Amino acid sequence: MHLAAVMAMREVGKTPWYDAHFLCFYEAAKVYLAKVRPDAIDSFVEGFAPLHTPRDFQVREVEALFSEAELEPIRTVVRDLSSRELERHELEHFGRHVVHDHPYFVDLQLQLTALVSELAGQELEPGYNFLSLYGNMGRCGLHMDQPVSMYTLDICIEQDVEWPIWFSELVDWPDREILANFDEEAIKRQLRFTPYVLKPGNAILFSGSSQWHYRDAMPRPGFCHLLFFHYFPKGCLDLVESSNWPRLFDIPELEALIDVFRQTYPDAVDFKPSFA
Repeated sequence: MHLAAVMAMREVGKTPWYDAHFLCFYEAAKVYLAKVRPDAIDSFVEGFAPLHTPRDFQVREVEALFSEAELEPIRTVVRDLSSRELERHELEHFGRHVVHDHPYFVDLQLQLTALVSELAGQELEPGYNFLSLYGNMGRCGLHMDQPVSMYTLDICIEQDVEWPIWFSELVDWPDREILANFDEEAIKRQLRFTPYVLKPGNAILFSGSSQWHYRDAMPRPGFCHLLFFHYFPKGCLDLVESSNWPRLFDIPELEALIDVFRQTYPDAVDFKPSFA
């Protein structure tokens, strides 16, 4: 089974963008199961139905989610961050510092769960959140999120330039062919993209796991501070983390694939909810 797992990972190939680990493992699992447990493929694929965005979902804009007075304590948290709290691993590719799951924002995200569930049209639970502090080198290449970020509430805290985010129409999860031949420009030509502009205090809800999205290079000089609150359907915690799949689907053979996946992507971490 180990050899079959290695071959499945090789067939799918490397992750083409930073948040593609889930999709690559999902596609590798289908290839792998076709060899070692073909009887289990249909039920495995059907089991992910709750993580596919309903076709009637539409991007939702929220004006004045926070007033200027309500924004001030959020901005104070940002101003008071120490340099050691700022994560720097995305400076090169995104031109931003990030802070994951700050306690203040964990609590704020939890408070907004009911509202976001109403906007999405289904009951959700929080995944994780991060503060994104884009500087004048800000950029965000075309990508799709993992299902723990099935729905994202993108909130503008502060900025000195309007910087559109572009969303595609709803699409199916990318398959092996798209992953193996990832072409940003081809995807932009083939699909309809719509730009949205956020202003401080406003927010937008989108489905990042079923909508390609990107931001062009930020106009210089400029900065944009955003909060990203990620949510997924209530009761789907086991589905969004692949290490649970052998138990969840009663397919112990998947353990071999998990071992190979972790060797291939040692930096891919298991999702741990901040709200337990």
